[in-house]
Amino acid sequence: MADQNFIIEEFHFYKVFLYGRNIEGEKTDYGIQLNIPSGKVIMRFSRDYDKPNYSEEKNGKWTFYVYLRADKYLAHIDILRYEKPLFFYYNFDTNQTYITTSDEPVGEEENERD
Repeated sequence: MADQNFIIEEFHFYKVFLYGRNIEGEKTDYGIQLNIPSGKVIMRFSRDYDKPNYSEEKNGKWTFYVYLRADKYLAHIDILRYEKPLFFYYNFDTNQTYITTSDEPVGEEENERD
């Protein structure tokens, strides 16, 4: 992994957190944790701060800390619930991150939304 400037990994499981109070001094309302092959992703959705993304490697496993605006939470839940396969991308040079689908045919209907 050290020779690459980014990772992109498919994931199959996520966990949702709804916070009742501030955590670690942050004004975070929601959280999502993704389990990826190289470790885990901790996504925090906040109302009023813009903390930079960062990553840590410990014992061969990575933890990616991703900070997003609270108004992006429902869009993330929607894609997690209705799309597959899903991939997590992280750029080690810029700390940019996103979740993406694979290529899909135009006009594909989502049958799971019934």
